[in-house]
Amino acid sequence: MNSSLLKKIILIWIAIVFFGSMMWRLASTNGNQTREFEPSYSEFIAKVDAGDVKEVTLYFSTNSYELQGEYARPANGKFHLAVPKEVVPGLLGQLREKNVAVKVKEIRSGNWALILLNASLLILVVGFCLLLIWLIRANRRRGAVAAPTAAAVRTGIGYDLHRLEEGRPLIVGGIELPFDKGPVGHSDGDVLAHAVCDALLGAAGLGDIGTHFPDTDPKWKGANSMVFLEHAKKLLDEKQFAIEHVDAVVITEKPKLGPHFPKMREALAKALGVGVEKIHLKAKTNEGVDAIGRGEAIAAHVVATLSSR
Repeated sequence: MNSSLLKKIILIWIAIVFFGSMMWRLASTNGNQTREFEPSYSEFIAKVDAGDVKEVTLYFSTNSYELQGEYARPANGKFHLAVPKEVVPGLLGQLREKNVAVKVKEIRSGNWALILLNASLLILVVGFCLLLIWLIRANRRRGAVAAPTAAAVRTGIGYDLHRLEEGRPLIVGGIELPFDKGPVGHSDGDVLAHAVCDALLGAAGLGDIGTHFPDTDPKWKGANSMVFLEHAKKLLDEKQFAIEHVDAVVITEKPKLGPHFPKMREALAKALGVGVEKIHLKAKTNEGVDAIGRGEAIAAHVVATLSSR
């Protein structure tokens, strides 16, 4: 439950308590006007015999009758009591003998306040429950609509492969490694950087490395592949994407890449403007199979995860 829904519920409860208290005061005020004295039946008969009762109104109820009236003494003193049905005929005769004004009514007007109070509270509780259900459902619908935006995570994959030739520098992840062979490529042939670039561009829906850095453009001849990553990061920033994680595996028979991973991670992280903890590297051989297994090529697979900002 979010804070907005909680505030609405609290306000509703405050309104219920306020309205209920006002109705209770209304009922209490009405009751106080008719219940200043609540004598027992014998005390009331004694008042009748003494001529102290001025007027009486008889109200019907289910199992008994209620009497409400005014005393002659004390002046303007009011009373209220319930009497059994069986004593009413004799009581009415006794009241008339004492010249007491008698009125008979089916429903006591003072009960309307109590009826209204009970009905209002019941309606408020039911209404509150229905409103609470509606608010919860509306909140869930808003959450369901907002969820894709709040969890706008996108994933892209990248792959690159280069032939290896003797006498060329071997650059992987922005680091030149000591080896007698290097990749054949238009740029520096950094297979890892190229795969990372493709994965990032793919996750953002921005094409691939060939779209932005075609090998037909002499400007990119022998270019440092870290420039490609810096450009990809700029494009991601323009689209409000943040790099969450880059997971890569480089496949080559030789040389051993593990000892060079820390420097590679630093170089990649610097070019992408992220922490090194977001770059994860692995190395595999091809078990002597195909061109990679014969030491004739090097390849990389990358998965990149982005989130919208």
